[in-house]
Amino acid sequence: MRSLLFVPADDAKKQAKALNSETDAIILDMEDSVSLKNKVMARDVVKEFFAQTSTEKIIIVRINALDTEFWRDDMAVIADLAPDYILVPKARSGEDIATINALIEKSSNAANKTKIIALVTETPESIFNMASFKNCANRLSALTWGAEDLSAEIGAQTNKDQNGVYFPVYQLARSWCLLGASNAEVSAIDSVFTNFKDDDGLRAEAIVAKTEGFWGKMIIHPRQIKIVNEVFTVSDSEIAHAKEVIDAIENSKMGGVAQLNGEMIDQPHYKRALRVVMRQQK
Repeated sequence: MRSLLFVPADDAKKQAKALNSETDAIILDMEDSVSLKNKVMARDVVKEFFAQTSTEKIIIVRINALDTEFWRDDMAVIADLAPDYILVPKARSGEDIATINALIEKSSNAANKTKIIALVTETPESIFNMASFKNCANRLSALTWGAEDLSAEIGAQTNKDQNGVYFPVYQLARSWCLLGASNAEVSAIDSVFTNFKDDDGLRAEAIVAKTEGFWGKMIIHPRQIKIVNEVFTVSDSEIAHAKEVIDAIENSKMGGVAQLNGEMIDQPHYKRALRVVMRQQK
């Protein structure tokens, strides 16, 4: 998944527009995009969405956080609908993910292949528990991170400086997400870029994210889709180079090292190359 577009779970019109967009995945958001008075209605709209929609797009449902009164009723509806993914916000530790995993396993839908994305770093507790996401649930597929809720949790006025750069504490949270995903052997997905009119800023942030190891990016507006898809699409030249590295290492007569275009390469290069090919396949 390159682009993951948030759409309010209670807005059928926006959902229809998202289905006709070029986004790879749609996140039906039952949490922050839905007011308290519409929480129950949102479940009905989501049920109607699944009843009427047949699409090749990846469908993700973000339930309400496990520290609220809403998540159990969310899961009672969503688990049987068998979306491609359930996005768990404010995941405090692997225990939260194990809880959701167990409910999916108990679903009445025998063909339920739903996976889980954990939205981490939204609370300080989550950051301190990052290692707990490893081996916490067989359906965990990715970690992503958030800065908006974290800034509220710690009482900050904003999370970026006047140049639009994250303050160190949020850079730390982002890094922990990336490291946590690697430790858990799942994909890392970058957080949203909130200024949807700043195309240059979005592109710059997405390029850095891809370079550092994130596989895709959550987005909040359809105009962000094109840029994010362009950045996170694995280019032909990247694939060609990765295959050269793989071939050189696998056919090397020097053990785990090889020479390629005048450069010595070894296992770290080989692992990076395998990940590039894997990203193309996904």
